[in-house]
Amino acid sequence: MRGYKAQPPVQEHVSVVTLLIFMGIALHSRCAGTLVGAPITHWATVPSLPRKPGEHPLGTLLRSFALPWPEATLTAAERVSDARALSDQHFGVDRPLPPASSVLLIDDTWTTGGHAQSAVMALRASGASHVSVMVAARWLVPSFGDTSQFLRQRANTDYNVLLCPWTGRDCP
Repeated sequence: MRGYKAQPPVQEHVSVVTLLIFMGIALHSRCAGTLVGAPITHWATVPSLPRKPGEHPLGTLLRSFALPWPEATLTAAERVSDARALSDQHFGVDRPLPPASSVLLIDDTWTTGGHAQSAVMALRASGASHVSVMVAARWLVPSFGDTSQFLRQRANTDYNVLLCPWTGRDCP
């Protein structure tokens, strides 16, 4: 994940992240709508915390897909005391969302979940009725909780792009 954000980006890493996210959206964006009972109406990405200068590579990548929904742009706070903590002050949304909006929130990496969950809070505060989070990669720390057990169980399991990212099974 670091390679696709590097300066200059590692092209092989950019390709892998692009394919992971493209396949996730192409194959499973309807799953999110089915599970919440409302089709996706907007998309958004989780910005870096604290705010960094320039465009986040994930936003650039997603805009290249020409997604069928408008973007709900999240802005990161300039200063935060604990970037990993859950906070409704970490992000703002560029404009109010229409009633009954259903947002597909896309993040490149899930570490503790604080960024994505804080972004969900901002989207809900701006009017979103539903927010479904899709993440390209999970950063795992073996010493955290049950992670080492999870890694032992999954170490020899190949990634299957056809499994629904929300159910872990067939698509709903």
